[in-house]
Amino acid sequence: HFGLRSTASAVLRAMQAVQRISEAERQFLLDGVAQGLRNDGRGCFDIRRVSFEVGPIPTATSSCRLRAGETDLLVGVKCDISKPPHHRPDSGHIAITVDFGASMSPMTDSWNSEDPSRQLSTLLEALCAGDDVIDRCALCVAPGNFAWEVHVDVLVLTSGGNLLDSVSLALCAALAETVLPKVEVVEAMEEGEQMQLTVDNRPEVGTSFPMKRMPLCVTVAQVQDRFLLDVTSEEESCADAMLCVVVDAKCGDVMGLHKLGRGLFDAASLPAALERCRATAAALVQQLERELALRKQGL
Repeated sequence: HFGLRSTASAVLRAMQAVQRISEAERQFLLDGVAQGLRNDGRGCFDIRRVSFEVGPIPTATSSCRLRAGETDLLVGVKCDISKPPHHRPDSGHIAITVDFGASMSPMTDSWNSEDPSRQLSTLLEALCAGDDVIDRCALCVAPGNFAWEVHVDVLVLTSGGNLLDSVSLALCAALAETVLPKVEVVEAMEEGEQMQLTVDNRPEVGTSFPMKRMPLCVTVAQVQDRFLLDVTSEEESCADAMLCVVVDAKCGDVMGLHKLGRGLFDAASLPAALERCRATAAALVQQLERELALRKQGL
């Protein structure tokens, strides 16, 4: 997993480069954290208020806009039928692409030679779209001929820190609302003819996107001897180490741990940190489920 670790490190370096603070600001932040106080008034394990807007892109199969603190991002899902890849003729395909809005261009231009869009896309596919998360075989319509090709486009309008966690939450929200149209295969009647497809776009006869798990990233930052959740950009720049905990929000199981950056995380504090992450993931998915239930009721 060296490639994944190097990608995670590159993403962290890129995001930390966004927010440069003075030494006086850094010391003020560190003094506050040492006393259990953060610049925005939150406690160490408090998260910022998250708001969802489901379905803001009418042309997409599903979409979600998420706002948390100064972070504002859009996720759109588009599903098309294509020929499955030769090496996996019985599987569909999903690709995640991250892009940054024009307002973030001055920031991304300062990220040296790193390509933040590609790095973050690779990391999200590894953490949130593996075979243990998405049933790619269920995306196959006719082996060797037709399969669903799913494109997930993420547009980061603004970032106020903790971007990986926010994108994973919006991604899960959009995929949870994705309904694949009912597709039936019409076999060729005569020799030389190709099989055809009939598509029924009515949502009530479609099938939900085949997610085995709901992976939420919950990142813990170590600042001196304190641990923080949902860090701001300023706090990211002061963190000694950061650990991304991937939690299956459906059952609360920890799916994986991924260290961001080169700092050393205090292993003795890991069990307590994992419990905090599991509780945070549970709270976030409860809020998401409430939002989705309200939308279905038309409220």
